[in-house]
Parts: sequence; structure tokens; C-alpha cells
Amino acid sequence: MLSAAKYFQQGNYDKVIRILEPQVFEHRDDWKFYSYLGYSSLYTGDFVKASSYLKRALQINSSAIELMYGIAVLHLKRGENADAVRIWLHILHKNPDDIYAKEGLDFINSTDSKQMGSLLTLRKCRSFLPCRDNRRKYLTKVGIAGGILFIALAAAVFMAVTCQTGEVM
Repeated sequence: MLSAAKYFQQGNYDKVIRILEPQVFEHRDDWKFYSYLGYSSLYTGDFVKASSYLKRALQINSSAIELMYGIAVLHLKRGENADAVRIWLHILHKNPDDIYAKEGLDFINSTDSKQMGSLLTLRKCRSFLPCRDNRRKYLTKVGIAGGILFIALAAAVFMAVTCQTGEVM
């Protein structure tokens, strides 16, 4: 499951699903396992599997707020706005400063119900999910490491040129 977690962090959700789905029976009581599968399915647009996996994870760990975000998005995607609102209000009751629940509620309040289906893209759904930050953190770390490597290489090239010519530019 460690490799699946790594691929999840990188945003390679198809790979996570390919790794984990064959292991479902071995991990039938592991809510994190089902969470990875559920969110990976959600991020790839397979809402049926996402619903199944996230509900199973919530059965195992009914107090995991991180699962409730996904369930709320699935309700919203199915047009079950009252259920999504109920979950987001529950999250806000536990954590009044939760930005993802607030963002979901703001979306419902500011969107005409007739237009909601067309505005609720997979990308928009992700804005209500804290899991989206994992990929951003990974990409930021990769970007920082790449920047440091670039600066080090540029300095090495500068030093090599300087030593070869004996002049400082």
C-alpha cells in the first residue's frame, strides 16, 4: 500500500486504482485503503466506485472527517444538495474554520440549482476536497528541489568557465 500512497501523492490516481483494487479482500477492514481507492476513483471521474469505496471507508471509521468531504461531493454530484449541506454543516460544527466545507456551502448558495449540473465539473468538485492539496505539496517540493538543482548546476558551470578563463565576468 506504500507505493499506492506514493502514487496518490503524485496524483497518479489510475495507478493507485490498478495497484489497490486487486487487494480489496485483503484490506476489507482498512479504512485508509478504501479512502485511497475512493478518492482515486473520485478524481478519475468514476463516481459509482468512489461512492462504494468511500462509504465502505466511512463504515469502518465513521468519525473520519476526511471521508465526509468526498461523500458530500458525491451527494452534490448526484443533485442531493440537502445531503451535501448536512455533511458540510456537520464538518463545520466540528471545525468552524473548515475552508472546504465553507467553499462547498458557498457554491450551493451562490449557484442556481438549474445551472449547478453544468457548473459542477470534476475540477470544481476537487475544490471542495482537502486531498487535492497533497498533489500540490508534492509538486511544490519537486519544484523547489528542481530549482535548487538548477541553481547548483548554473553555479558549477559558472565556476568551471571562470576557472578555465581565469577571469571573473
